[in-house]
Amino acid sequence: MNRHNFAVVTLTALSLLLGACGKTPPPAGPETVLGHAAKHLDATYQCPMHPEVTSDEPGKCPICGMTLVPIESAEAEPQPRPQERRLLYYRNPMNPAVTSPVPRKDEMGMDYVPVYVEAGDDNTGTIQLSATMVNNLGVRTVAAHRGQLDTGIQTIGTLAYDERGRIEVRVRAEGYVERLSVRAEGESVSRGQSLFAVFSPKLAAAQREYLHAIVLGDPALVSASAGRLQALGLDAATIEQLRATGKAAERVTYHAPEDGVVTMLGVREGALAEPGMSAMTVVPISRLWVVAEIPEADAARVSKGAPAKLAFPALPGQRVEAHVLELLPQLNEATRTLQARLELDNPGRRLAAGMLANVTIEGDAGGESLMVPIEALIRTGRAERVIVALGDGRFVARDVTSGRESGEDIEIVSGIRPGEEVVVSGQFMIDSESQVRSSLRRYEKPQATTEHAANDQGAMPEQGK
Repeated sequence: MNRHNFAVVTLTALSLLLGACGKTPPPAGPETVLGHAAKHLDATYQCPMHPEVTSDEPGKCPICGMTLVPIESAEAEPQPRPQERRLLYYRNPMNPAVTSPVPRKDEMGMDYVPVYVEAGDDNTGTIQLSATMVNNLGVRTVAAHRGQLDTGIQTIGTLAYDERGRIEVRVRAEGYVERLSVRAEGESVSRGQSLFAVFSPKLAAAQREYLHAIVLGDPALVSASAGRLQALGLDAATIEQLRATGKAAERVTYHAPEDGVVTMLGVREGALAEPGMSAMTVVPISRLWVVAEIPEADAARVSKGAPAKLAFPALPGQRVEAHVLELLPQLNEATRTLQARLELDNPGRRLAAGMLANVTIEGDAGGESLMVPIEALIRTGRAERVIVALGDGRFVARDVTSGRESGEDIEIVSGIRPGEEVVVSGQFMIDSESQVRSSLRRYEKPQATTEHAANDQGAMPEQGK
């Protein structure tokens, strides 16, 4: 009975299975757009602890068992891809002049610092420095600004005699020098002071001829004789005295024509003096010149009559006013300066020729100019440039044309704009402020060679870089 029932059940199942397989399946319709998109829908649920576990239906996380939560449907805006920086070279952290094309360490075990160029920047002079490196280098910037240039021209001058007052005392009659009162050059003399006398027999004969002409009463002869005496060096007062006394003098005395200093002495006691001989030169010292050296770049700003202020080490705390007498047209090729003569009074003879003077000449004023600190300007001999800070650690070398100096600033004619930041201090291993300009050379792109790298003893490139 049991076997019979089992056989009946088996046959029934087989018949049903064969009937189902014999039916023709319904034809598959074309896939719709919605049906295709449904297959690619993003997951709508995820695990709050394991975001990588997602699902299209509610459920639990197979890792931690937490209930899946809905994913917010807000569209995520595409994030811009960060701009890549192109590596320029690596530099020694203690000696920026030593560079390497590959990462390495110096002899102290410190890593070389990478220096980058902004990606896509065609200007190879633009470099990127990290904030740490900028801080270590002590970079300091100042904005280029417009302002009024200082019109004062400061220079050094030397006191000299006023050559316009130079007087030469010449002997007119042959004779012998006697009673010489000036014994050396540099001695001071006063107006009317007796300088020397000349014993001249020829002069004595001329005086006797004059007296004889007076006795004869011939006016023409008297006039001619008086003219000869004047030609031999006698002045009108001496001739009148000779006429009054009627006694000829064998000696003629020469007197100082002005107050001053004897700068040349050409006679000595007892020497034979020839007609036309220069016995001595007297220069007045009541008025002096100051010969100031004007730099070639400032010469065009100095004009005749310009006021000036002088300060002398011999007169501490005192300032003397003067004016420009003339500007000499000949340039000193050795110093590249023009000489300006200034005229000043010398009351009390407190000043002497040869003293130095600090001269400030008021030059011609101009309009406002673009200025930067002088230490920001780099002069290479062939060009001038400044380092401009572009922000975010970026710097670029900019060629400029400089103009006049004004105190601690210098005029920039072209190359930068007002408001741009220029680097005025960036030294790292330099102790002296005077070496700031040379320290800025580390911003230039050096030639990275194995010779540079060889300066670091035992430095080996890092593995895998």
